[in-house]
Formats: sequence, C-alpha cells, structure tokens
Amino acid sequence: MRNFLIGLMLTVAGIGALMFIPSKQAPAPMPWETMIMADGNTQVFDIHLGKTTFRQAQSIFKVYGKTAIFSQSEHEPTIEAYFESVNLGGLSAKIVLNLIVTGQPIKAMLDRAHDARLQPSGARRYELHSDDHARLLDSPIIAITYIPTVRLDEKMILDRFGKADNIQQPAQQANNSIWHYPRIGLSVTFNLEEKTVLQYKVQD
Repeated sequence: MRNFLIGLMLTVAGIGALMFIPSKQAPAPMPWETMIMADGNTQVFDIHLGKTTFRQAQSIFKVYGKTAIFSQSEHEPTIEAYFESVNLGGLSAKIVLNLIVTGQPIKAMLDRAHDARLQPSGARRYELHSDDHARLLDSPIIAITYIPTVRLDEKMILDRFGKADNIQQPAQQANNSIWHYPRIGLSVTFNLEEKTVLQYKVQD
C-alpha cells in the first residue's frame, strides 16, 4: 500500500511538472516566407493576394476580423478588414486587409455604416453594418498591412528579404524610409518613432 501511494504521488507530481513545460509553437507562415504564384501575385501567410478571401483569412489566422469603410474627400471609399492581434509562430502583429468589393454599392454601405472616427490621415473610419460585414466574407484580399508588436530593424529586414530594389526617403519625413521590393509587391516603412510596417500588394 505504501509503495502504491508513493507511486501515485510521483505520477501526480510528474503530470503537474509537465503542465509547466511550455508547449511548442505550431508551425505558422512568417512574413518573410513569400511565394510568387502563377498570376504573378505574392502568397504570404498562406494568403494568395487577389484570390484568398476574407473568410479564408479568418480561418488561417484563427481570429475573427472586424471591417470598416474609410472615406476621404477626393478619394474613393475603401473597405478594410482588420485584426487587432494575430499570433503567428510566436510573433504578434496587427494585420489589416484591403478587400476587393464587387457587385456591392460602396456608397450604400457607407450610408449604413456607423461610429465614425477621424483618422490622423484626415480620413474618417466607419464601422460597417453587420449585414455588410457578412457580405464581405467572400471578398478577395488585394493588400496586406502587417504591423508587428516587436520592432523589426533594418538589419532584420535585410537578412530576411535581402537588399531593397529601391529606397525612398519621403519629403518632410526625415525619420522615415521606405524599402521597396517590387518583385514580391512588398514595401517596408521604417520610422524611428513608430513600429515597422510591411505592406504587400497585388501586382499592377
């Protein structure tokens, strides 16, 4: 009986110890793992730009996204889906998806939208009506903006993507530089005071 109790205690202790061992992160697509598809567009995060839909992206990220419409004078309204926090391979980031909207009048969607918020750019962001949100689930993604919580410096980007084809220094923005990788439709924006931003777009 004594040996049985000792054995039981050791088993319970062993199970308890296993609970404190961190689980291995499941393999996940990373921002530098890109592939050029047959149509010339990039696949990143298992998202084929121009093909993969908002619904499929939610399945990939295992997170439900929100949708918004952006309106600014002298510009056509744009539709975005966004995820405040997505964890892929242990790297957390905010992700914004630009969607193609076809067969749906954007103006009518804007009329039904609510909760307008003025953005630093001067645009207004409106939350979409739940019915319009549902209609966007099968809309293809044409751009991805990826903003990791950990700041990626220039050396890290150089190591992962190689030398940029073109480096842009925006006027009046001394702290900014934009590295362009047109072959994969990627632009990386560095700002000394803000997080690094990676943006992937469909090829023109």
